Formats: sequence, structure tokens, C-alpha cells
Amino acid sequence: MMVQSPLKKHDIRPNLRKMPLPDQKSSSGKQAKHTAKSAAKVGLPKIKPWKVILGSVIIGIFGLFYLTHVFSTQRLLEEVQTLEAEYNRARAQYDELKLRYDRMVGPAEIYRKAEEQGFINGGPADKVIIIKE
Repeated sequence: MMVQSPLKKHDIRPNLRKMPLPDQKSSSGKQAKHTAKSAAKVGLPKIKPWKVILGSVIIGIFGLFYLTHVFSTQRLLEEVQTLEAEYNRARAQYDELKLRYDRMVGPAEIYRKAEEQGFINGGPADKVIIIKE
């Protein structure tokens, strides 16, 4: 909370740029000139050349960063695609070797090798056993 002393007077400078309200008529020609002069100045604000140059340099720096980012992203994408192609080749080779291995140790191959060695096929395991009394 701000407390001010009522005894202390604040020195406030008067407003030197008093403009007459639009509905009021100015009494002196000097004020009419001032109003017409300020009305002519209404428009685009003046921009200093150093601000334009600074803005151009900043936009150029951001553009350079953007282009660098785009090119590095493209390079990384090419690297990812190369690694993905390599992975797909390795995966295809793995699948082919796994299929070959499964055929070598699969039941049909084991039965064929067992018959070559002289074993007799016992047939299905769920045969019905008949007991004679």
C-alpha cells in the first residue's frame, strides 16, 4: 500500500501539446496550422535505415539456420533409408536361413533320416489298443 502525504504538492508540468477537440473551433491561426501539419504527418511511421539493415541481417541469419536445418535433415533421411535397406536385406537373409534350418530339423526330415537308418515308423500316437481276454 502506498501512502502519500496530503501536505506535499506534486509539481506537474503542464501539457504543452494541447490539441483542440475535433468539434471545437480553434481561435488562433497558429493552432490551425499546427493541427493541419500534424494531420499531414499521419501515415506510415518513419523507420530508420539502421533498423531495416538490422532486421534484414536477423532475417538472413534465421534463413541460414533454416536452410542448414533442411539440408542436415535431408542427409539424415538418406542415412536412415540406407540403414533401413540394409536391415531389410539382413532380415530377408535371416528369414531364408531360418526356413532352411526349420526344414532340416523339422519332423518330415527327421522321419526320413530315421527310415534311412532302419527305424520303423510307429504310426500315429493315438492308436486304439485292443486287449484280448
